[in-house]
Amino acid sequence: MAPTLEEIRTAAGVSVGALYHHFPDKASLHAALYTEVLRGYQEGFALELRTHPGAREGVRAGVAYHLRWVAAHRAEAALLLHERPAREDAVRAADEAFMREVAGWFRTHAHYGAVRDLPFDLLYALWIGTAQEYCRHWLASGRSRMRPEAVRTLSDAAWAALSTQGDR
Repeated sequence: MAPTLEEIRTAAGVSVGALYHHFPDKASLHAALYTEVLRGYQEGFALELRTHPGAREGVRAGVAYHLRWVAAHRAEAALLLHERPAREDAVRAADEAFMREVAGWFRTHAHYGAVRDLPFDLLYALWIGTAQEYCRHWLASGRSRMRPEAVRTLSDAAWAALSTQGDR
């Protein structure tokens, strides 16, 4: 059962006025928290791409980052994987900036033929989709650690799905 706004207020140790000044209802609080967590995840993912400019290295680093982030931020990952907020303006803005940067990184590699030239939604699903599904199962399992072979196995699968080269 989801906590009430009063339970959240008490746990946060803030006054009724302070909470309602910033968040008139639970939907507003959810949207703000979701957006903050999403931006943090996206900033880290984009940094991985900036520090791994090669196609293969970047694809593998993106998967590894996703798995590491979920393992280190279990509650935040559950929030992102559960349900997008109904009020999406800030979420949409964060997504658009993130998608522009990631799509630009990917287009560079598609241009010279290292990766398949696909619409962003398809490439992102092939890139992170299997890792995302693995994370959903891991979170639901309650296990404390991900399988040690998860990063290698899932990053290999992502590269095989996206690469145009013969090392599939």
